[in-house]
Amino acid sequence: MEFQPINQLKEEKMRMKQINRITVLVFVLLFSISSLAYAAPLQKSQLLDVLPGEPGAELTRAEFGAMLVKAADLQHGNSVEKLPADVNADAWYADSIKTLLSADIIRGFADGTVKPDKAISQTEAVVMVARALGLPRVEPARAVGDKISLADSHWAHDTYSWMVSEGLVTGVNAKQTMTPDAGAALLVNVFGTADECAEINAKIETANKDIKSLRMAGDMQMQMDMGQAPDVQTKASMQSELVLDKGMHMVMETAVPVKGEEKSFTVEQYMTNEGIFMNMPDPATNKASWKRIPKDMLPNMMDLLKQQSNPLSEEMKKMFHFRYLGEENLGDREVIKMAFYGEIKDFSQMLAALGQFNSQLQQTVSQAGGLLKSVSYLGKMYVDKETYLPVQVKNFSVVTYADKFQGQPFPIKSIRVEYDFKYSDYNQEINITLPEEALQAEELDLTPPADVNGGQSQEGNK
Repeated sequence: MEFQPINQLKEEKMRMKQINRITVLVFVLLFSISSLAYAAPLQKSQLLDVLPGEPGAELTRAEFGAMLVKAADLQHGNSVEKLPADVNADAWYADSIKTLLSADIIRGFADGTVKPDKAISQTEAVVMVARALGLPRVEPARAVGDKISLADSHWAHDTYSWMVSEGLVTGVNAKQTMTPDAGAALLVNVFGTADECAEINAKIETANKDIKSLRMAGDMQMQMDMGQAPDVQTKASMQSELVLDKGMHMVMETAVPVKGEEKSFTVEQYMTNEGIFMNMPDPATNKASWKRIPKDMLPNMMDLLKQQSNPLSEEMKKMFHFRYLGEENLGDREVIKMAFYGEIKDFSQMLAALGQFNSQLQQTVSQAGGLLKSVSYLGKMYVDKETYLPVQVKNFSVVTYADKFQGQPFPIKSIRVEYDFKYSDYNQEINITLPEEALQAEELDLTPPADVNGGQSQEGNK
């Protein structure tokens, strides 16, 4: 048996605290960011005006790329990309190519070129749009039946399937090239309803500022890709109530697979100014008891809860795109329906954009840059036409992680989260009171067990 040094254990404990803080922040981002962003107004003529002179019968890769940068209002990333060998620095499209490379929207060919003057195929154009939207890249394509003519083995099949399932494109001929008019029409269809979305989102943002309390209920599914180990899948039904200056109370019914069987358990949780408290069953005895979460384990949850009602900065808004889907009746309400798409992959940019967070939360976001590769959002939001408050949000997100964090292998490759939440009782009287047994609860002990010599033990080579 080998003994793990005390300082090494302290480093590991600190590392786990950072991972927990980052994980909580990610889930707050998943549940709160996507409802407040929009892109700039767009018309076909604006896109065609990007091209120098009259376009030819076919769009080139450079021409469509320049139109996409305009349509999606793409910003150049922090990384300085060298221009490919076949792109001259004084070419009219050189800056667009740099932006597309820095955003990982074009990746070039094996010989290091991007072939800017080559006619772009419909498939290539659609994939570039999907990357600009931030559609999930690790999730298999949704079932689209015979709506897509690409073979399963085609390099663009999964991405194109996402675009078809979202109603962004219909049909494809992988070999057919894109005409200027068709290219502009595709971009306007995807990005061109911002006039409506800008007005709607401005009203949503105003309405959100007045939210003091609300209730939320819904279902969530989560799948963790553990690399070589089997995936971990969980299902949960959640009911929660939130009062911004007092905290949140949540009850969650969770089902997890255990040795081939689905086991269910209930967790009750309070997040208040006094701290975070959880009533959960002991795995060994199945008896529930209250525990207090250590204060230094997670970010200040009250700050995070209050942050949800704050408007996003203009920099954050540029990371997301909205699409107006019309109006419909949802129960007894008339609602506005919008789709949203986005991807966060530049965490230094996000850190700068979240200047209103306190120093602890900014530090958490900064640490996330070493662990998280990206967070993709895709979903639909239903907004009450009279109050402009969200009634229902359906979201599918994929969080991808780095292979290592602080020099150590990280076991989770990605997490897929799908939820369907309904919101009600805005600004109603809601009482959030901690039970006495929670206030008296012991702090959850997260310290590894000590060996008989007073050190920390770990099995080693025998």
